[in-house]
Amino acid sequence: MILLKKLYTEPEYFEPIPFEKGVNLIIGDKSDKSKKTNGVGKSMCVEFINFCLLKRKEDSRVMKIPEKEFPLDTKIILDIKINETNLSVIRKRENPDNILIIKENQEIFFNTISEASDYLQNMLFINQTNKSIFPSFRQLLSPIIRDERSEFKDLINTFDTKKKIPLDFIPHLFLLDFDISVYKDFEKVFKEITKQTTYLSKLKNDITENKSLKLTDIRAKVNALDDEVKKLNKAIEGLRSNEAFESVQKDLINIETELEDLRIRQKALKYEIKKIQSLPKPESISKTEISILYNQFKQGLGDLIEKSLSDLEKFKTKIDSFRNNIVNKKLEKLTIELNQTGLKIREKDKKYSEILKTIDNGKILKNLKTGLSVYNKKSEELNKIRYQMTAFDEADRHKKNVLKPKLDDLKLDINKQIADNDKIIKSFEQTILEIHEIIMDNKEASFYINTKKSSQSKNYIDFEMRIFDDGSHSVDRTKVFIYDMALMFNEYTKKKHPRLLIHDNIFDVDQDTLVQSLNYLAKQEELYPNDFQYILTLNRDKIENEERQNLINLDINSHRKANFTKDNRFLGIVYKEK
Repeated sequence: MILLKKLYTEPEYFEPIPFEKGVNLIIGDKSDKSKKTNGVGKSMCVEFINFCLLKRKEDSRVMKIPEKEFPLDTKIILDIKINETNLSVIRKRENPDNILIIKENQEIFFNTISEASDYLQNMLFINQTNKSIFPSFRQLLSPIIRDERSEFKDLINTFDTKKKIPLDFIPHLFLLDFDISVYKDFEKVFKEITKQTTYLSKLKNDITENKSLKLTDIRAKVNALDDEVKKLNKAIEGLRSNEAFESVQKDLINIETELEDLRIRQKALKYEIKKIQSLPKPESISKTEISILYNQFKQGLGDLIEKSLSDLEKFKTKIDSFRNNIVNKKLEKLTIELNQTGLKIREKDKKYSEILKTIDNGKILKNLKTGLSVYNKKSEELNKIRYQMTAFDEADRHKKNVLKPKLDDLKLDINKQIADNDKIIKSFEQTILEIHEIIMDNKEASFYINTKKSSQSKNYIDFEMRIFDDGSHSVDRTKVFIYDMALMFNEYTKKKHPRLLIHDNIFDVDQDTLVQSLNYLAKQEELYPNDFQYILTLNRDKIENEERQNLINLDINSHRKANFTKDNRFLGIVYKEK
């Protein structure tokens, strides 16, 4: 059992909220200045609870509160009791993945949410030896703390409808005493089949050139290519074994290597010469220009300038001569090497041609080169297609011979479990009918578990629940309320249920349904005062008239654990989420 005891912060940003066994109400009320009861912080209060119960930071609205309004280093603390152990879960927005849990004055630090979740799971399911037969801590809470933004439309989908989170039947099956390891294996194998199907489809598109060919055509093509490659290989070996070719093969290879090196060096030399030739030439200044400039300086500086014009000309000549000498020598050296390299290439090329003439006028070598080129191309094509076909056949066999039979076996196991759990399922349906009669005044309802025929559906299990006049927005909410209450109070499902349930704004329903639902809660608290904890957010204006007429058996004031208004909001501030 999970029992919430108190929600608070350090330092204090709202008045601590205590919780007790039975029904706990978080009320949105009118104030002197405003008659509106929405937007006062009821849902955010539930978000704080969920945050301490390890909701992912990416999904938590707590992380969207502006820092200037609520500092990141504030400790958010939830005192809870799991079975017989008292714990305090402490979490900050500053490092939301780091969790501190205080167990009987012992501080235990966790660096990740998963580690903290495993710890709380172990606390909840004492002495567990096989994790596969239990849902995770957060997984179990998903049908117990329903997100308001799920709009209470569906029994299984308990999350924000905009996030498109996959349906998770595991916590529901667990509470109904199914061996969830079987369903976990089913999900795993189905995922593998989906992955394999995608891989096969992509591979098939590549092989068949986007389905322009058939696989049977490709298999025939492989056989034809294989035959071609074998024939080419035989022909090439025949040319290689020619005596004339063998006698000069080594010389030809050596000359080809030398020619390649010479041609690379030739390109480098041409590039170096081009760079030098592109250098700017020394600027030519006439004697007249120098004379004018010299006289201007001499007139301005007087006796400080004693160098003659001829000295200046000599100095400039020396600089230009030095620069030209270096550049010209480098250019001359590179030009000589380029000419020598060209000469060597011509000599090697001539020698190469002379050797070729000795081999049947070069026909053998020409045929060999052509044959090798075709052979390499065909071999590459054959190897690629053969590899793809082998990969395709192996993946297809694994899917057909291993994965699908395994999935079929798991389907049989699931169907067997449904049959074996018939007594529990019928008992659960009977609990639904009893609650339905109290709230809807009839037993025109049903619940059963079925399996889907479609092989494409990853959710093989299907929960089908009908209630009187269902299909509308408000009646669907009533259906979820009845289902959740049945899970918590049925004689079988309550054995594994944490006996905690939180509904945030579920009662957007007609007044009679609301009154009967609250009266049902009052009766359950009377019958099982210490056996459950139900936390409900509710707007007071929805029940004012019914309270005045004494139609509601549940004492609203005595069950009120927090009361928020426009003047007294949950965090005492007005802000926009980031």
